[in-house]
Amino acid sequence: MGLIPNPLSTVLEKTLEFHNERQKVIASNIANANTPGYRAFDVVLRDRFDQQSGVAPAQSNPRHLTADGNLDRVGARVLRSDAAPRLDGNNVSLEDEFVKLMDNRMRYQAIFELMDRWGALNPIAREVR
Repeated sequence: MGLIPNPLSTVLEKTLEFHNERQKVIASNIANANTPGYRAFDVVLRDRFDQQSGVAPAQSNPRHLTADGNLDRVGARVLRSDAAPRLDGNNVSLEDEFVKLMDNRMRYQAIFELMDRWGALNPIAREVR
C-alpha cells in the first residue's frame, strides 16, 4: 500500500498549526490583561495581513511572545490590535479575548475532527489492488 500525497491533509495540518499559534497569542493577551502599556496582538492569515500593517511584538523578556517561524510556514502574521487603550496604556479587552479564544477553540476542534475522519477514510481511498 503506497502513500499518495494529499493536498487536503497538508491544508488541514497547516490550519491546525495556525489555530495553535493563534491560541498562544490569545493566551499571551489574557495573561497580560493587567500589564500597563501592553498592546494586544492577534494572528491573521497573510491575505488579511496584506490589507493591514503588521508588527512584530517587542521581546523585552525571554518569556515573551516572539515572531515565530511557524507563522511563516502557515502563512500568518501577528498584528497589533488598534483598540483604544485604557488609562494605563493597556488595550486588552478580556471579553474580546475570550470570544476569540472560544472561536479559535471551536475551529480547531472542527478541523481536528475533520482530519481524524479523513485519516480513517484515507487508507481505504489509497488502497491499490
